[in-house]
Amino acid sequence: MGPSVDAEVLVVGAGPVGCWVAAELCAAGVRVVVVEARRERVGWSRGFVVHPRTVEIFQSRGVAAGLLAVGRRLPTWHFAMGASRLDFTALPTSFPFVLLQPQAHTEQLLEEHLNRCGGEVLRGRSVVGLEQEAGRVVVRVVEDGVEGVVAARFVVGCDGAHSAVREGAGIGFSGNVDSMVCPTALVELADPPPPERYMQTGERGVFFAIPLPDGRFVVSTVDHAVMNDVSAVWTAEAVRESMVRVAGTDYGMGAAERVSSIGNSAKQADRYRDGRVLLAGDAAHVHFPMGGQGMNLGIQDAHNLAWRLAGAVRAERDGLSWDGLLDGYEAERRPAGERVLEDVRAQMALVAATGADGVALRARFEALLGGHPEVNLEYARRLSGIDVRYPGGDGRRVPDLELEVDGERVQLYDLLRRVGPEFVRVAVGGGSGDVVAERVVGPQWALAEGWGAPGLLVVRPDGHVSDE
Repeated sequence: MGPSVDAEVLVVGAGPVGCWVAAELCAAGVRVVVVEARRERVGWSRGFVVHPRTVEIFQSRGVAAGLLAVGRRLPTWHFAMGASRLDFTALPTSFPFVLLQPQAHTEQLLEEHLNRCGGEVLRGRSVVGLEQEAGRVVVRVVEDGVEGVVAARFVVGCDGAHSAVREGAGIGFSGNVDSMVCPTALVELADPPPPERYMQTGERGVFFAIPLPDGRFVVSTVDHAVMNDVSAVWTAEAVRESMVRVAGTDYGMGAAERVSSIGNSAKQADRYRDGRVLLAGDAAHVHFPMGGQGMNLGIQDAHNLAWRLAGAVRAERDGLSWDGLLDGYEAERRPAGERVLEDVRAQMALVAATGADGVALRARFEALLGGHPEVNLEYARRLSGIDVRYPGGDGRRVPDLELEVDGERVQLYDLLRRVGPEFVRVAVGGGSGDVVAERVVGPQWALAEGWGAPGLLVVRPDGHVSDE
């Protein structure tokens, strides 16, 4: 007889994705164990961007304020590092901007949110294997060199590109290997560029710099002269030389830390679920961090998965079937991942195109984004995540509508926060529902998009329209 079930769900990995799915499950009354191989939360960040849809998700659970208070709001964003910026102020959302802040801070806030929901992270535990049995998954976990086991009804792998959960489940990871690498480093700059020059694209490649709160910068290049040397060993001096080649200066580069490289491999798990094992975030998909979409894609995976998994746990408690509920996760989120990988590949093709042909290609695309507002808005909607629409019905994400309830104005996301990860039925114009609203009174862009129509609006726990 093997070990008894120690948890209903075991979440492996305590980055932003793992913390979010665990917090949602805890809030739904599911017994969750979270294990993380790292003994301390990583202070170094490669990701810095929180997109509008992710801010909406956080707002619907009452955790956006901590991010909004410290993050730098950018009203425009780039596509392929171009000068013709995407206008996020035109987006139909209450958060029409990109929020720029170190991912380490986002991770800290989400772990604190998990703690408030009743969960905690067990650090220093590495997963080394798993076996699926009838009614559970038995996971081998090593702590301080001693191997033990955790058994759970379900396991969620949020443990990154080299996922032990994905490997243990025998799920393939398909796509392209690195054919291009770009250096990155944390540096001091004695003479930093002005903000309008943090991102530069020229005939020799791309340079970009991200300012940090402590005054240092994360710098990187797409250096046409050396980008295809995937075996190159990057040093601080090599980074400085690359900056000079691409930007014409090293901006007074001083002390450097965290010198490394980022490759353009783009891969996706062959399936997001194998029986009782599921994948989210980088365990399910990886790509070059162009556009800052990676963490956001993963958190949206987690938001979609958590309510389904909570429903599966409840069904199993009652002896009911749950397969169809979890099948919907891959059916909805895999296409979303595919689309992001496609967008990133397109951006990488633009920035990596060399010579006069590359200059002409980028100039033509710049003119397209700069001269056609409808095209600009389409790309802004794609990168922001707000236009994800799931198949099989309406499937749109629901914006933060302002409702009139009993003569008072109420924000829909405030109602979602109070209810937690549950379905909410909003009867607009009277009728039967969890919430009876006389009407939708705003915002104006939401009314213009048809959200004010009378009728029954059923909102799923992940904030998308339900057809149930």
